[in-house]
Amino acid sequence: MKPLLNFCLIDDSAFDLFIYEKLLIKSGITDTVKTFNSAREALKHLLTEGSVLPETIILLDLQMPDMNGFEFVEEYANLPGFLREKVKIFMLSSTIDTRDIEKAKASPHIIDLLPKPLEVSFLKNRLSL
Repeated sequence: MKPLLNFCLIDDSAFDLFIYEKLLIKSGITDTVKTFNSAREALKHLLTEGSVLPETIILLDLQMPDMNGFEFVEEYANLPGFLREKVKIFMLSSTIDTRDIEKAKASPHIIDLLPKPLEVSFLKNRLSL
């Protein structure tokens, strides 16, 4: 059996955070999920926990106030390499804006742009589980 994955959810919607956390745990791919309703708080967490942070999958909302998903990725790109090596980012969005889709695909830091609402079976497929 594969080890459980570590997840970090970043979304300004408390409802989405709650639902996605429950879906991930119920799916059996994780038993703990860190949630952040602010991209800035998530970045602070990465910086303070970086040396002990396990390999982590970030599910990042695109549209958020204060700092959106792309702004988060710009800041993330400046984090130390050892930290970026531990993290895989999947962006979540219901966008149909082709500019957002192309920007996500072009980013070397974003593994994929997943549609909202999150479908765990689709995520498992992208993670080869």
